[in-house]
Amino acid sequence: MLVEEKLINIEIVQSVVEEFGGIPPNLAQILIERKLVSEEPATMALAQELGLDYVDLSTYQVNDQLFNSVDVALMRAFSFIPDKRGEKEITLIMANPGNVDQIEELEVELGLPIIPKVASHRAIQKLLALMVETSLDSKMVFADLENLPPLEVVAEEEAEEVPPSTGVAIHQELKEEAPVVRLVDSVILKAVRKRASDIHFEVYEAQLKVKYRIDGVLFEVLTDVEPQMRVPIISRLKVMAQLDIAEKRVPQDGRFKLKIDDRFVDFRVSVLPSIFGETVVLRILDKSAFGLDIRKVGLCGNDLLVFQRNARKPYGMVLVAGPTGSGKTTTLYSAINFVHSSADKFITIEDPVEYQFPDIVQIAVNEKKGLTFSSGLRSIVRQDPDKIMVGEIRDPETANIAVNAALTGHLVFSSIHANNVTDAISRLINMKIDPYEFVSSFNLIMSQRLIRNICPNCKTDDTTISEEAKRLTADFSAHANLHFMRGSGCRYCHQTGYQGRSGIFEVLEMVPKIKQMILTHESPLLIRKTAMALGMVPLRKAGWIKIENGETTFEEMNRVTFEEGGLE
Repeated sequence: MLVEEKLINIEIVQSVVEEFGGIPPNLAQILIERKLVSEEPATMALAQELGLDYVDLSTYQVNDQLFNSVDVALMRAFSFIPDKRGEKEITLIMANPGNVDQIEELEVELGLPIIPKVASHRAIQKLLALMVETSLDSKMVFADLENLPPLEVVAEEEAEEVPPSTGVAIHQELKEEAPVVRLVDSVILKAVRKRASDIHFEVYEAQLKVKYRIDGVLFEVLTDVEPQMRVPIISRLKVMAQLDIAEKRVPQDGRFKLKIDDRFVDFRVSVLPSIFGETVVLRILDKSAFGLDIRKVGLCGNDLLVFQRNARKPYGMVLVAGPTGSGKTTTLYSAINFVHSSADKFITIEDPVEYQFPDIVQIAVNEKKGLTFSSGLRSIVRQDPDKIMVGEIRDPETANIAVNAALTGHLVFSSIHANNVTDAISRLINMKIDPYEFVSSFNLIMSQRLIRNICPNCKTDDTTISEEAKRLTADFSAHANLHFMRGSGCRYCHQTGYQGRSGIFEVLEMVPKIKQMILTHESPLLIRKTAMALGMVPLRKAGWIKIENGETTFEEMNRVTFEEGGLE
């Protein structure tokens, strides 16, 4: 058949026949294995020759539950994908269905008679790799544990000395605990590759759970850790972060850096004692995941132009507002990346330093030693800086020093916890910032949220919005004609329908009208209405624009933003 279909030269077939002293029953399979014929067309011909179904795995939907029940090593070794399981048989998609000995061995392993289908070896191995890479099932997440090369902590020049000798002694013991080291390394490596922002090691009375936070949502990836490994796992993490292993009664914070996939990734470590032992959270600080490009954080159109214009001014303040986890730090770092040049002296004070920049002086808050935002900022202004970044304005003293720095010829970037731009104004005024100094120093205030993007691999029309949800959303009728989209859920998005996040923003430029209203102590509500009349796009409207562009869902927009009682 291969000759008839002109998939192979007759002379090649004849040489194989002569080698075996006749036509072997699995001739097509031999030709494929020896790479004497193109694999995919030959596999289709093999299926036809054996009277079996050929499966195109490029469009195949894997049965996740069945797939996760079979050992990955077995699937790789015998090159098969489980298709479906009946009461009396199991259907497998196989690369070598003509190998009777292999089928008999698999029937013993799986405990059921096998009904074979056919796919190429390359396609099967490619799909297996994809499933292992994208699955959050614990068997899949740690399928490559044995083959994982050890991750080495990168030494930091500014790293503190390793805590007491007790910790060093345990470190030596941990080097011999290969299973613990491999497990921790695998958890970290998989988290980075799956775009997780945090790794949670949670200790309970009878178990230790490992969870990844991906796109703002926690996924449980490991629960069956052996009880005797709980303490060594936590100790391993503390050693990596150069924390005191002997101290288990008070919280500890640290950091470390690893080289993963040819790049350096920073990790911030928080250890917290609980009634059942210490729990650990690792914050993954992967610069390559963001690119620190101001255009990539989600700013676009007029908002981007306004932000860039005000960030380029020689002095004044740019303030980013939002709750915890809204992406303020990433926006500030992107702004630094946008405005910094070798001609400027840029100094930052942060708690903690999350990303490290070349040619920028970065200072970490250390309250135990008396280095706070306010005391650090007071010293920074005596260092002849051109630009300053204050990680967060938390108290009146820091706020006043930052404003004075902006008034005396420095460009200051900072963040504040507030729901929107007018709440940020109110909070600063309540910190006893003089209104005249406020309007003289501030260039721009921006509020933001992170909103999940629809997974592009399973994007489809959204017909699931209930009538009750529409009725309870007062501004739905104004947008009822939009084409709503959603993600149906797939292996690429871990069945959530979302993949990745981007920002939505409201940007308030300190134009004369707004400045005058602040000076005359107008209400935040009136200031907000005026700002919107002048063209400010509120967060809620920014969310609707994301829906209109097919980037997010109605449900996600409602989760992140709220209506403002007819303001919009």
